[in-house]
Amino acid sequence: MLALAASGWACASAATAPSAGPAGRPARILVVYYSRHGNTEKMAQGVAEGARRVAGAEVVVKKVNEATKEDLAAADGILLGCPTFFANIPGAMKTAMDDWNWKWKVDFTDKVGGAFSTGGGQTGGKEHVVTSLLLFMLSNRMVVAGPLYSDAEGKDVWGEPGSSAMTGPLDPGVSPAELDGARRVGERVARLTKKMKGS
Repeated sequence: MLALAASGWACASAATAPSAGPAGRPARILVVYYSRHGNTEKMAQGVAEGARRVAGAEVVVKKVNEATKEDLAAADGILLGCPTFFANIPGAMKTAMDDWNWKWKVDFTDKVGGAFSTGGGQTGGKEHVVTSLLLFMLSNRMVVAGPLYSDAEGKDVWGEPGSSAMTGPLDPGVSPAELDGARRVGERVARLTKKMKGS
């Protein structure tokens, strides 16, 4: 790929040392997030932890203002996360996403995507933000997936659109259960990315 992408993925490879699959290189997973108070950043780290559970996955985590065109082009799977501002995607995140398409002309075709969000209230729009991030991906020809969960016996398995955390005064911070949701979406996207690559 381009020089900047090669450098970024090389650093990730040295840090995580994944085993490459038959396709000749690891599945490249990029986690991009916007965080104002650190809660979404914590979720992003959980997403990355989950993705690293998958053998053959190489994970890079970047703030939205640090992600480059080369990062996006080199990735096989992309997970996006941000807080919820007035039931919507924050302007900084939305502007960056628009630029990826209109200015940078990134080809997202058949990359695998997933989404996560944080928000202050019990509802407040967190699921709307997850859906909006997924709709951006679908509009850019990506394949999307959410986390899975099951009952105690493992007999029934369900899927979710993404993961989220309530971080306002009623329930501050990111709970262990919410962090588990972040890990699950990261793992699901990494596993599907690896499968689609044939790794």
